[in-house]
Amino acid sequence: MEAKIVLIDDDKTTLQILESVLVRNGYRVFSARDGQTGLDLAKQEKPDVLISDMLLPKVHGIDVCKRIKSDPEMSGTSVILMTGVYKKAVFKQETRDAGADAFLEKPIDTPLLLQTIEKFLNSR
Repeated sequence: MEAKIVLIDDDKTTLQILESVLVRNGYRVFSARDGQTGLDLAKQEKPDVLISDMLLPKVHGIDVCKRIKSDPEMSGTSVILMTGVYKKAVFKQETRDAGADAFLEKPIDTPLLLQTIEKFLNSR
């Protein structure tokens, strides 16, 4: 069975590139351009992994993570948060506090992203 991934990023180009990489690597990908739509997709699809930018319209990536991790039906979903903004050290701590399983800096190192996803899937 294909692993399901919900991918959330408000940058259309980033979303398209990451979606393409993930699909080529055999994942079923559901994409959203804002935090609320991403949460709705996650509730509907129950993904194995959720990958989200941090700075999103409607619902911030940290809040997306907190909601996923606090929902008994989705708390086992691995969450990867990513950002390309200046204060990365601050965001790293916030992601840990929110319960994220990983933090990646943009631009995304796609081999590292794929390795991180596989690590989560293999630990189930």
